[in-house]
Amino acid sequence: MLDATPPDRSPAPPRPGSGAVGEAAPPLAAGDGAPGPNGAPPVAPGADRRQDRPAAGRGGAAELWAWLRVVGGAVLVAVLLRAVAFEAFRIPSTSMEDTLLVGDFVLVSKLHYGPRLFGARLPGFDDPDRGDVAVFNYPPGLDPEPARRTPYIKRVVALPGDTLAIRAKEVRIGAEAQPAPPVGRQLWEVRLSQPLPPDALLGLDGRIERRAAGLWLIEGTAGQADRLRALPGVDAVYPLVRPLGDGSAAFPAAFHFSLDDYGPIVVPRAGATVRLDDASWPVVRTVIERFEGHRAERTARGFLVDGVPAETYTFAQDYYFVLGDNRDDSADSRTWGFVPEDHLIGKAVAVYFSWDEAAGAPHWDRIGTAVR
Repeated sequence: MLDATPPDRSPAPPRPGSGAVGEAAPPLAAGDGAPGPNGAPPVAPGADRRQDRPAAGRGGAAELWAWLRVVGGAVLVAVLLRAVAFEAFRIPSTSMEDTLLVGDFVLVSKLHYGPRLFGARLPGFDDPDRGDVAVFNYPPGLDPEPARRTPYIKRVVALPGDTLAIRAKEVRIGAEAQPAPPVGRQLWEVRLSQPLPPDALLGLDGRIERRAAGLWLIEGTAGQADRLRALPGVDAVYPLVRPLGDGSAAFPAAFHFSLDDYGPIVVPRAGATVRLDDASWPVVRTVIERFEGHRAERTARGFLVDGVPAETYTFAQDYYFVLGDNRDDSADSRTWGFVPEDHLIGKAVAVYFSWDEAAGAPHWDRIGTAVR
């Protein structure tokens, strides 16, 4: 750093016994035309005495430059950290409740999956795992540059090469059931034999709907469902399950899956080759055209990729299947399809701040909590 101290202004000679050492610099002349003390040359009449003094403002300029260097360095470090290490995001919607709430500010690590720089991904120290809460760019976004598309946050439930199915809301990889989010929300059907007590619905801030006499639809966590079951007059509490074929899941459109009864479907993996046929075409066509940059067509004679007849296709990158933790209030892979590897931003690791808009105050108990 440059020295911001103003130039020395010729101190007075040291007093005896002061402990100062060295010879004092001669002072400036005391008057016009007369020799000064110690034989100092006189100042010519009319001469500008400022020529022999330190320039006014030099110290201020040096101090300003020093501060600019500090601020500029801090900004550069912040930009580099944001580009390659961490980035902050605010949660705007309910699709991840109660894991993440509206108003949470989440710190996302780019180091886990590797930061993206100049169109390439640097090595990370981890690969996405099932159960990770990941941030990525919205795959159906219209911007030709994926990194400029809107950031989304969901939970990874299936990895490249996995065969995924959902049966009665339960996610399965192959034949193995996957754990549900610890505090995820869903819709529950509640059957009553008598009216609920006035305070029975306290703490439930999601959807509450009376569907028929003695039948309610309530949004909540598994723990809240257990508390409802213990209330007098509650005969049953069970998940709302949409039947296969109701069309509530928009991807792939040709299969008419439901949000709660879905698949099986194979998640594409880099280097894997798929045969192009009636079963695979609705799944892979979007991948080939939107994310791998090829023109895919189906004709009366078969399939064309970039105008060339093709019976198979080999994927160029990995893909992931993601869901929101609020499974009945989330637009996710069931709606718009897979997340390509080059759309990944990072892993959500912590809530560093949280603001409750309704209360006009922070969620103090959420600040500093890990994202699980």
